[in-house]
Amino acid sequence: MTGVIGHNSNRGKLIIDLNDIYDQRARKKKELDFYTKELDKCIKKLGAIQHEIGVNEAIIRLIENEQILDLQDAIREKRREL
Repeated sequence: MTGVIGHNSNRGKLIIDLNDIYDQRARKKKELDFYTKELDKCIKKLGAIQHEIGVNEAIIRLIENEQILDLQDAIREKRREL
């Protein structure tokens, strides 16, 4: 379905084809859908990276506060106790 809108001005007549506008709208909807999916992927990746950072920070805190046993020292200590 083609519609024509005319506008008279000093420069002449402006004609707009509605099919062009429909096509442009369809292209923009596809583009929006694509970027929405990409944004969802980025948000998921961001969450995973934030989780990994949290785990790393927890490990660093444990090590800095010496809350993790040195496995070799713990084995030696157990052997002494026996």
